[in-house]
Amino acid sequence: MIELINVTKEYGGTPVLKNISLRIDEPGIYCLLGRNGAGKTTLLKSVAGYQNITGGEIRVDGKPVTTAALETGVSYIENFARHFNLPVRRLLRIASRMNPSFDEEFAWEMTERFELDGKKKFNHLSLGMKTMVSTIVCLASSKSVILLDEPVLGFDAIMRVEFYEMLAESFRKHPRIIIVSTHIIEEIAKTIQKLIIIDKGTIRFFDTLQAVEEKAFSISGLKNEVDAVTEKLHVIGQDIVGGLATSYVYDTLPADAGLSVEIQRLSLQDFFIQMVGHKGGKKS
Repeated sequence: MIELINVTKEYGGTPVLKNISLRIDEPGIYCLLGRNGAGKTTLLKSVAGYQNITGGEIRVDGKPVTTAALETGVSYIENFARHFNLPVRRLLRIASRMNPSFDEEFAWEMTERFELDGKKKFNHLSLGMKTMVSTIVCLASSKSVILLDEPVLGFDAIMRVEFYEMLAESFRKHPRIIIVSTHIIEEIAKTIQKLIIIDKGTIRFFDTLQAVEEKAFSISGLKNEVDAVTEKLHVIGQDIVGGLATSYVYDTLPADAGLSVEIQRLSLQDFFIQMVGHKGGKKS
């Protein structure tokens, strides 16, 4: 369980996380989305205890998380993570000796699946393979919380597909909280259960993918008709061209909503763009 209570984090007086309160109770694969600079890495590092927060409190499994905590119950891997320049096989054995609950069988199985050369030293691996080694070590740990920061950087399309399969397999073997920060939105949608969107240091959205599928729509037509349909709905964005308009909503639509306008479901990516990026507005 992860609990953030009024968490703030500042760098040189500039707020990066702004009074965040968030509670994650259930095991699952969660996706953390946000634009560059939104606070994703700062949030993950804070939950992992890699840095202290400026204000508020973070708890994992009921225990406070700080840089002074000897054991946080969290395994965190950031992009471009570094390891000792040792052969992959030796790195895995060291990880196993340091952690009695390390799932060595899973680690070796994934090493074979991704055709990692166990004799090759870490610094001689490609960026994608370095990231894969780090991810395997992280997932094979016994921690109750796994945090992966941009884990598919350097992966080609085939490796990304295999990574998502590995992620799902790890969760099936060891159900726990896994949070994945990524920019490749649509690909991970088949793997995750819940979505967290952070924007400018605040949590803008936290719910299931099913909720997005059921409540995220675009509504297009004559502006006056679109406005009439969306008057009492939660509009997250709007485009206007002449007398035509498209409103983007996150809400439960009334039964008669489509009588005079065109309604389409939003993809996860379009929903994300409307929530944090595209502001809409009148176009000439």
